[in-house]
Amino acid sequence: MRHDPPSGEELDELIARMTGNVLAAAEPRTPAPSLLPPATATPRKRVRLGAVILAVLVVLGVGTAGGALALGFGTNLFPAATPTPTPSVSETVPPQPTPSPTTTTTPEPPAPTGPSVQASTDTFTAPSWGGGLTADVSGLDPDTTYEVRTDARYRGESKTPDGYFSVFSSPVTVTTDGAGSASVTWTPDVFPENFTDSGESGFMLSTSVRVDPVGGPADDSSGSGHADPLVLSAPLSIAYLPIDRLTIDAEACVEPTDLIGDTGGGLPVTISGLLPGEFGVAIGVKVGGSADVSGFYFDDRGRADPTGTLHLLLHASSAEYPVPSSASIAPEVWHVFVSANYRQSTTSIKDWPGLPLQVGNCS
Repeated sequence: MRHDPPSGEELDELIARMTGNVLAAAEPRTPAPSLLPPATATPRKRVRLGAVILAVLVVLGVGTAGGALALGFGTNLFPAATPTPTPSVSETVPPQPTPSPTTTTTPEPPAPTGPSVQASTDTFTAPSWGGGLTADVSGLDPDTTYEVRTDARYRGESKTPDGYFSVFSSPVTVTTDGAGSASVTWTPDVFPENFTDSGESGFMLSTSVRVDPVGGPADDSSGSGHADPLVLSAPLSIAYLPIDRLTIDAEACVEPTDLIGDTGGGLPVTISGLLPGEFGVAIGVKVGGSADVSGFYFDDRGRADPTGTLHLLLHASSAEYPVPSSASIAPEVWHVFVSANYRQSTTSIKDWPGLPLQVGNCS
């Protein structure tokens, strides 16, 4: 048997012969006559040149490893196609506008549609109204007469959280025009005091201008004892006088028996530097304990004379509650403090002008 692959002319003849056989097999043949009915021809696939070359390569490759190399195909018979680079497409993003800051516009408050009163915004220093107090009213019934007055409110002894009592000035009357408006300037006959002469009023809460029907304010069962006004202004600006302008003179020592009710001689105290007619008060209290101010035990009050001087005699309530001696309350001590109702007083008594006092063992 021959083992060497064909070469030269022998190889050329072999390839030509195989090619002719393949091409002959691909041509249609004339069928021989037959007694059987003719069969339906089934189309054959045409054998193309690629198939012929493949067949030749198979024959040449039998028994040899170098046939493919001899034809120059190399080790990769069907190299993969090199992909054509696709040009990259970059999308241009248009610049975005910078958002503008949002501006919030505060709407104007609606004009009042109901009754209103606008009072002077000046600051009034006690006890003077200066050039007078002005009140502009609007939103009321047209061509109608009303009363206008000041309303000073004090805490008093009310047990309700918003309770108060009022001190009114004498009213003035105004008559509205066809639009329900009117204006009045007047000097009230009283100036609001920082505290009243009731002894239980507490300090002033506020003073406003109020508008009432003629004959008002009517009495009722409310905490203030009066019906609400038709309209009330914003609080007025009130300034009081410095309390440190007051001077106090008192005895340095007093016996407990002198402080008993109406039978004792009392503790003489003089307050100077007041306005004529100004209401003043002197209070004897214990200080220096756990509560700092233990409450008053003896006092007196009154109004200054035309020279601005007030003479007082301090007493306790009765013989049933005698004032303890200084020795018995140590380390607490007795002090006498003073204030007046046109003065800028704090709610803490110990911040008022005062003097130390000895009770007992005066001789």
